[in-house]
Amino acid sequence: MLINHANASGRRWRTPDEGAPHACTWMAWPSVESIYEDAAYFENVQQALGQLAAAISRFEPVRMAAPREQHDRARELCGPAVELVPIPCEDMWMRDSGPVFVRFETGDLGVVNLHFNGWGDKQTPRSYDERIAGAVAEHLGFPVIDNPLPLVGEGGGLEFDGDGTLLLTDSCWLNDNRNPGIDRKTMTAELKRLFGLEKVIWLPGVRDQDITDGHIDGAMRFVRPGLVMTGGLPGDDSDWGLALAEGREILKRETDARGRAFELVDIPSASEPANPSEWLFTGYANYYLANGALFTGVFGDKQADAFAIDTLGKLFPERKIVPLSLDAIYESGGGIHCVTQQQPA
Repeated sequence: MLINHANASGRRWRTPDEGAPHACTWMAWPSVESIYEDAAYFENVQQALGQLAAAISRFEPVRMAAPREQHDRARELCGPAVELVPIPCEDMWMRDSGPVFVRFETGDLGVVNLHFNGWGDKQTPRSYDERIAGAVAEHLGFPVIDNPLPLVGEGGGLEFDGDGTLLLTDSCWLNDNRNPGIDRKTMTAELKRLFGLEKVIWLPGVRDQDITDGHIDGAMRFVRPGLVMTGGLPGDDSDWGLALAEGREILKRETDARGRAFELVDIPSASEPANPSEWLFTGYANYYLANGALFTGVFGDKQADAFAIDTLGKLFPERKIVPLSLDAIYESGGGIHCVTQQQPA
């Protein structure tokens, strides 16, 4: 079922807080070796994703979209607790290619499909990944909120507080590789409609230096309404560091949908990881909240890892902090948050 203005009949919806109880976590099985540089790297990615899925499944159900011919391999690496769903996919970035769930006033759930286009045509093949959001909605029998512009983007480019406020970057959303000709005013209005928002805060981001064009979930996350965790390397004067510093200054001047001023807590990225790869993303902002737990990457930088685990524990005292070394994922352009998508309870 497609819900648009004509058939909404006064129905209202909102994007829930990511930390609210989940029915399950959705993930996607990396299935196309040619996306990766060689067979050994591809195997490492599959092993890391299986390790993460098994870890999350100890706290809540995990549903893994995977082509049928990949089920034996996925079962071997994920373990018996992970449900394999026969939805074809090419790669593992469920946060970006998959659905964004919204909740209607009735309590029922719906789905927003962001028309994933490979981060602005940067990755192929993706014929199945372009359709995975709709396939998940069909599997669940959930209605899809109409996205007529069409607005194109990824879930990792959106950070919701669950109380009407959204953070996102110009570099990702106001970009001709996704949304040519759409200005900020038009985009803001459509984001508010699609996700049930009252306040949209634009931050600069960085274009053309990574596959995502500067997704927000690698740099800033809502701990709760009014409290934002930020990352980044200390003293970083690169485009990334300058954009993050500008973003912090914007938030210091802004208020959220309820008029709250923002409090910022910084957890610096690991600067001395055990893995020397120049492609390794070492930020801690890309954590994932499951029922009763928080999953974060760690990188072998003892001081930075310890500070991140301790600070996340203080920010989320009601959750068990689960640190995982998943370099194969963090070398591939994202992290734990990027390969997971919560389905609200």
